[in-house]
Amino acid sequence: MRNPQRRIRSACVATAAAAGLALLISACGSSAASAGGHAPLTIANFDPFSGPNADYGYVEQAGCLAAIHLINGDGGADGHKLSCLIVDSRGDPADAVPAAEKMLTTTNNLIGIVDQDSGVLTATVPLFDQAHIPDISIGGDVPFDHNHFQYFWRTVAGDDQAGDALAAYIYYRTPYRKVAAMFGTDAAAQGNIPGLVNGAKNLGLHIVLNEPIAIDQQSYATEVQRLKSSGAQVFTSEYDPQTAGVILGETKQAGVTLPGVLTSGTFVPTWDTAAKAAIGSSTFIHQYIRVMPYAFASGPAYATWIQGLDAIESQVRGGNQDAQQFYSEAPYDNVNELALAIQASHSTNPTVINSWIPKVSEGSTVVHTFAEGKQALEQGKTINYVGVIGAIHYNKYHNSPGIWAAQQPLTNKVVTLLSAAELSKAIG
Repeated sequence: MRNPQRRIRSACVATAAAAGLALLISACGSSAASAGGHAPLTIANFDPFSGPNADYGYVEQAGCLAAIHLINGDGGADGHKLSCLIVDSRGDPADAVPAAEKMLTTTNNLIGIVDQDSGVLTATVPLFDQAHIPDISIGGDVPFDHNHFQYFWRTVAGDDQAGDALAAYIYYRTPYRKVAAMFGTDAAAQGNIPGLVNGAKNLGLHIVLNEPIAIDQQSYATEVQRLKSSGAQVFTSEYDPQTAGVILGETKQAGVTLPGVLTSGTFVPTWDTAAKAAIGSSTFIHQYIRVMPYAFASGPAYATWIQGLDAIESQVRGGNQDAQQFYSEAPYDNVNELALAIQASHSTNPTVINSWIPKVSEGSTVVHTFAEGKQALEQGKTINYVGVIGAIHYNKYHNSPGIWAAQQPLTNKVVTLLSAAELSKAIG
């Protein structure tokens, strides 16, 4: 792409090398995104695309690709075609920070970020905020329950509220009252613990074991024995797929047959593969449940989402069946939010776009797709985008918690929905 902005961006990179990121941000943080005419615009998928959680990046990429296929097919966002840029954080703050700095200093026409990078947000969001680049996230890091960063938005509840949802499911949908917690020692998994403990206290459950699981060990015989002798009636857990394969296999060998309640952090194809190999498909389906954010599986938003996903199937790692899930659907909606904010504001300045993000879900005319939103805006109407994950209404901390469901593994059949009242009682 040849335009004056490329020359400006190159000068900014040289300045950054000499004077550091802070000067770069103040001197030219939004220059690329303010390009005139109808220059192509970039949305970054800032996610792990390598390492143990690489699946999350690729399912998010599917959502972004499906959205821009439909947006670009409808003439683009205010005439601008969009693209999805893969940026690999590796799911580790040590790798995520230099990846973020490189992205901010080298990406032409960057107007927004979508991510689901739990565990690294505290390291990366300040950089995005300083650069004045909107970030619409489904990362669950607990500190962002009370977010004060102007350019950060989140369309799911925090991991601690995911823990509250686990407690609500156990209390309201099962007869069990003695609970074991088996969570990986990584930040994303441990983020569930405060909410689980809080929800258990508020609802009258008893946490009889809280066992940290060091990830990717060769054996968990000691931890399994503690689970077996704890007196627990049910266990809750989240750890990476490699750890799941080992610990579930050893649980079976030890004769532990407790039902398991899993988090949305286990909802990736490689986790299911590991579980099937360790305990068998039948046991996994009938003895385990996942409590996770819910997205609709019918209606106009869903039908359009599937249309977009089918169109880009050849670009999706693992095929579109693996991508038909919340962790693709939420980024799809988040990209549509960014595009509608561009359409409504008639601007490619990230600061202006950012101010319009909440407005496109607060108007009087309900729309379910980018095309519907674009048409309504052209008619002078205000819009309320209700996508695949439902209504998006941000609170003062830029959080929108969404709906929660319990789903059967492998089949993804929704067993029950948790009401807002039930979740509120768990949260307290």
